[in-house]
Amino acid sequence: MAVHIKLIKNNIKSSRSYGKFFAKTVSQGEVTLGEIAAEACRNSGFSKGTVDGVVTELQDILKHRLSEGQTVILPGIGRFSLRVESIGVDDPKEFNIGRHITRIVCGFLPAGRRIQGRHILYDFCEGVKAVWQAGFKP
Repeated sequence: MAVHIKLIKNNIKSSRSYGKFFAKTVSQGEVTLGEIAAEACRNSGFSKGTVDGVVTELQDILKHRLSEGQTVILPGIGRFSLRVESIGVDDPKEFNIGRHITRIVCGFLPAGRRIQGRHILYDFCEGVKAVWQAGFKP
């Protein structure tokens, strides 16, 4: 398992790291829910209809539970929760939900564990290495 990288130059003149090169991942394509469901069918022996039904039901339950203000925890995947973005006010009495809430967004925190109290190793990243993007090597 590997992610492909290339180098990009920081061209933001106001940045302290202006002119330096940084690694950037390069997508190797996209996969649809249908393709994931088909793979799950091959790996598990469940029918496509069963997998599609379970995934659809999971989507519906996630939306319902999040709209009820709950955090949804899927072991090995992560935590989903809704949060609001708002405009700040000087006095709490001035705050108006309709005017000051700018949007509601879904936050996702991938599953992981802290390594030696320093950094977090995310489950989806475990065992993944970085390799140069084909045709790119400085």
